[in-house]
Amino acid sequence: MRWTFETGSSAAAKTEGLAVGVFDDLNFKGVPGAKQVRAEAERLRFKGAAGESFFAFNLAGKPAKHLLLVGLGKREQLAPAVLRAASALAANRFRERFLQSAALDLPMGEDTAPARWAAAQAVVEGATLANGRFTRYKTDESSKFPGLASLEIFVPAKDPGLAQGGKLGQVVAEATLFARSLVTEPSNALTPLRMAEEARRVAEEGGLTAKILGPKECAKLGMGAYLAVAQGSKNEPRFIHLSYRPKGAKFHLGLVGKGLTFDSGGISIKPADGMGAMKSDMAGSAAVLGTMKAIAALKPKVAVDAVMAMAENMPGGGAYRPGDVLTAMSGKTIEVLNTDAEGRLTLADALTYIQKLGVDAVIDLATLTGACVVALGPDFSGAMGNDQRFVDEILAAARESGDEIWQLPLPPAYNKYIKSDVADVANISRIRWGGAITAGLFLQNFVQEGTPWVHLDIAGPALRDDEGADAHKGEGSGVGVRTLVRFILGKG
Repeated sequence: MRWTFETGSSAAAKTEGLAVGVFDDLNFKGVPGAKQVRAEAERLRFKGAAGESFFAFNLAGKPAKHLLLVGLGKREQLAPAVLRAASALAANRFRERFLQSAALDLPMGEDTAPARWAAAQAVVEGATLANGRFTRYKTDESSKFPGLASLEIFVPAKDPGLAQGGKLGQVVAEATLFARSLVTEPSNALTPLRMAEEARRVAEEGGLTAKILGPKECAKLGMGAYLAVAQGSKNEPRFIHLSYRPKGAKFHLGLVGKGLTFDSGGISIKPADGMGAMKSDMAGSAAVLGTMKAIAALKPKVAVDAVMAMAENMPGGGAYRPGDVLTAMSGKTIEVLNTDAEGRLTLADALTYIQKLGVDAVIDLATLTGACVVALGPDFSGAMGNDQRFVDEILAAARESGDEIWQLPLPPAYNKYIKSDVADVANISRIRWGGAITAGLFLQNFVQEGTPWVHLDIAGPALRDDEGADAHKGEGSGVGVRTLVRFILGKG
């Protein structure tokens, strides 16, 4: 989608559609056909609340356009998040009418350079995200409609900051859409090998360094936990390592993504109902790879190493079993009580690997537990960590980015629930409750003392069960990309 910032009368835009933002004071001044639009708003009980919208009863402006009114809520609460949601809503509504060109007339907030930058980023980001659809396997032409091809964004006056903010919004949105597409891909297409190919492509296009390790190389490193998960599948695992090392970087971040391209549960097989959604069990790695794609384009002064332990968890003849004891790369031993608690095993070795690179801090992202979804629902990710200041930085980045993340505790007393009688630690709790927390505590066993670490359990929002503000039913959400990019840019 091409976008430009324009000045003048939005009613005169040579586009098929026009969206105008309206606060809850319902001031329609300047809206084409204001009197008729007000009457239609009253008829439809339109209150101007955020998330509300309606098409006016006829075409408006010259040339005539489909006129969409979009609610913005209270004037004093206008913020980039409101603009992001409004532009996404407009893009979705224009798609309903198969429009290919449109204009947006939204208030851009305070008349300061930072505010204009943030508003421009939010508007472009929201529209780009909502405009994207995963249609690769659709054969019906009406289902493959590409959405808006061009978008004119009307502002009171132009300045260089608008274009810069818009470009940032585009980069972040495209990286998020890339992550979404990986999550949405079926598991017969997105294997560990295919994910490695995607990572190589990102590295080559962005000037990153890529290292792909196969089973033999991983075995030499002692990755007994990761390789055990993979040994039941005919599709070999691939351990992906991407590096971005700019000159003058003062902060070195390690990213780790869970990478189960399909999770059957292994010998502890999952119920058939909903198993198809386990193609999304690599959403953590998708978020990490999407982030690296954005970082390669934005080039912040922050060093980033990213690892993704890609594998399938299948119940083949060589599959690992409940009761097995595994030796992780760190040297710790793990008793397997349930083979469906496999993600934490792959992450254990990935965390050890990333810390050997001398990073200053580590963030891992994983569709780790159904317990986190039970606790927080389908729209929130859970955050846990060993350094409150670091956790607070991630939560702040999330609030600004649009990702919903809520902190969960990591009480040391709960370590008793993952104590093993025969090994250093068990891979699952001996009680039913607090599964997201005990999974986080398991991972903490593989984080060195003194290394700031945040674990993000993204199991809830990774794959959309219904329509979201800027994500679509049946598709990946790309959760985590925007938070990670914002955090990294803040460190640059």
